[in-house]
Formats: sequence, structure tokens, C-alpha cells
Amino acid sequence: MLRHAAASAVAGVAAALLALTWTGSMEADVGPGRVQISSAVRLGGGTTVELPPLGRLTAATHAAPLRLKATVVAVDVDAVQVTASGAEPLTSLEASITRDLEPALTRFATRALLLSGLAGALGALLLPGRHWWTAASGAVGGATAVGLLMAVTWAPYDRDAFAEPTFHGELVRVPGLLDAAERSLGDLEEVRGRVDVVSDRLASLYAASAGELPGSRVGDTSILHVSDLHLNPLAAELVVRLAEDLEVDAVLDTGDVTTFGLPVEARYGEVLASVDVPYLIVPGNHDSPVNREQLAGIDGITVLDGDVVDVGDVRILGVADPTFTATNEVTTDEARDQRLAAAGAVADLVEAEEPDVLAVHDRRHADESLGAVPLVVAGHVHERSDRVTDGTRVLTVGSAGATGLGEFMVETRRPYEAQVLRFRNGQLIAIDYLTVHGIGGDFALERRLVEPEPGPEDDDEVSPAP
Repeated sequence: MLRHAAASAVAGVAAALLALTWTGSMEADVGPGRVQISSAVRLGGGTTVELPPLGRLTAATHAAPLRLKATVVAVDVDAVQVTASGAEPLTSLEASITRDLEPALTRFATRALLLSGLAGALGALLLPGRHWWTAASGAVGGATAVGLLMAVTWAPYDRDAFAEPTFHGELVRVPGLLDAAERSLGDLEEVRGRVDVVSDRLASLYAASAGELPGSRVGDTSILHVSDLHLNPLAAELVVRLAEDLEVDAVLDTGDVTTFGLPVEARYGEVLASVDVPYLIVPGNHDSPVNREQLAGIDGITVLDGDVVDVGDVRILGVADPTFTATNEVTTDEARDQRLAAAGAVADLVEAEEPDVLAVHDRRHADESLGAVPLVVAGHVHERSDRVTDGTRVLTVGSAGATGLGEFMVETRRPYEAQVLRFRNGQLIAIDYLTVHGIGGDFALERRLVEPEPGPEDDDEVSPAP
């Protein structure tokens, strides 16, 4: 009997360890997210943190042959926003995680022990000559083995090992990005100087070419059109300098001012508001409802969502994007469908307001307005385009934020782009397209003349475009 009990206990140990991958797994709310905690028998031990879709990081936290893994399966965006908007967001976040993690790990260990005992009992019952004490021996053996394994894992567990983690997947970019950001921020004043130089050169070139515009006169209205800054701080510096040096009458930003939709991102608007002319924003799909509300509360910024504003003799209707996709709760296809579904309501606004310009984030939002408004301006696609459909010119501008902070420091393939739209009597007469490749001095200014429809006062004053 004793020999059979020992065999049952060994069978229980084997069954519990084999089943640990399934029995040692559970989900728990930790901080502002939901995390799946799991364990499996693996030589070398260590801890893995999965951050889909970015990748994972591993740390040599322990040598015991039990691999621990934590996978972030969901994030409560509302909770993150509340935490991030507080006085000490990092401290609050750490406190909420610490508060939730200890009871979660206790439940995880208790659950793993109970299920290991059950797995051990089932494994022992597979032996011939089974009795009730066979299952008991297997259960004790399985729970004991897993308990000891956890004990030798937790006792020497080294949290400091995460100071030197190994990155896998997309996360391999993180250390380099952090280093680049530190270098860039350290040279911020130097980079700002480069912004000034490029802006001055563009202003000089712009002033020299302005007189070549056929029929150019003082009463013309000029608007700097930008889009998709995506929180790039130096892009904001460039936009402000361009607006001032090119002496435009307003800045029209067609959205994606922010990136993640967190409340703290709205503070970025304070830099944009420092420009001396009106700054008009038509929110995009990365600008959350709370961002839109907070941006609208900054002096100098006007958020347009179904609103009309006059800049000189130009009547602009701005309609915000109906979607918010930064949290991936809305897919790209769903967002497209929502914009197309809302296009009819936009067309109704155009009919009621009769604007000279319709500003949207995604040009598809204006699909049903083509033929009813002279000009549509948009962004979203991060690419320049100019097309005329049913008498409506549709312009998209490339990203004024390019690909990030490092774009200003090195030669890269994606430039910073903006365009100055020049109007007379509410009609577009010229497009000046600005392209900046870094702040080393590589830039271009391209002018395109647009032949306006002659009005009663302009028949003899406007030269035709070549």
C-alpha cells in the first residue's frame, strides 16, 4: 500500500507539472487594465511581459524552472485618462497597480495550488488498482510540488532585473527611440534655432515670390493649412514660426493634433495658441472627445464642428471627424463607414451655410458635398493630393508632424508639409506648397496658380493661370 501511495504521489506530481500551463493561468484587473497571469515549467525561469501588438520583454528575475508571464489583454481608456489628468499621474498609476497586484497574485497562487491538486488526483487515478487514497496521494503530491516550485520562485524573485530587460518584436525599437528622444531634447535649443533658420529662409523666398502672383493686392486672404501634427513638439514650433513669418491671416488645422486621446495631450494646444492669428482646428480621429473639449477651452484656438468662421473674405465650414480610433475600439473599416454615413449630414450643412471652404479630416467625409462647395481641404492620409470633382477642388496636405521628433535631426524620407492657400473675394487663386526635409536647410516652395471664376469686380483684374 505504501509503495502504491508513493507511486500515486509521483503520478500526481507529474500530472500537476504537465498541467501547470493550463491550471496556472487567470485574468485579473490590475490598475487601469486587465492582465492575464500565467506560469509554465521552463528551464531558466524568468518573467515575460507581453504587450500586444508591440511585442514583449523578458527579465532574468529568478532561476527556478517556472516561467512567469503577464499579458496585457485590455486597457480601460477612461481610467487611464482620469489617472493621466491628475496632479501626479505616474505615482497614481503605480499606486493603483501595486494595490491590485498583491491580491491578484494571491488569488493566482491559491487557484494554481487547488487546480494542481485536482490535476494530481486525476493523474493518480490513471494508475491501476486505484482507491480513494490513491486520489488523495496524487492531490497532495501535485499541490506540494507546485507549492514548492512557487516558493523557490518567489523567495529570490528579483524585481530589479527589469532594469536590464531584453526586448523582442516591435519593442526592440524602444531603447533606440528613448536614446534618440533624450539626444533630441538635449539639443532642443539648437533644433529650435534650426526651425528659425528654415522659417526665415522660407519667409524670404515667399516674400520674393509673392509679387509674381498675377493681380496680387493687399486685400487677398492667406491661410496656412496644416494637418496631422500628432504631438510632434518641433512641428508645433515650425507651424507657429511659419504662420508668423509668412504673415498669414489664420491657421487651419484639419485634425489629428493629438495621438492617443489622453487629456494631458491637449496641453500641446497651448504651443499652437501662441501664434498671433486665429488657430482653427477641425478634430480628427486621433483627437478624443475630451481632447476636443479641452482644446476648445484654450484662448486663441477655435475648434470647428459644424461651425462657420470668416477669415477675411473667406467663409469656412469645419466639420469634425465623427470617429475616435486611437483606442482601437473602432476599426479602420468601421471608421470609414461612419464617415461615409455622415457625409449626407455634411452636405446638408454645406447647403445651409454656403461656405467657400469645407474643412474635414478625411476627404471621404465630404463625398456628398462635391459639386456644392468650391473647395474641400483635408488631411488624414499624410499625403499631398489635388483633384477636381464636379467643380469642387479637393486638397489634402501631407503631415506637418512627419514621423516624429527625430525627423528634425536626421535625413529621412518623410518630410514636414504644409500649404498656404491664397484667396481673393472668397475664391482660391493660388496654392503655395511647403516641404521641409529636416531642419538642415533642405526645403522647397512650390506655387500653383488657380484660375478663379471671374466676379463682377474682377473681370479685368485677374490674370489667367498658366
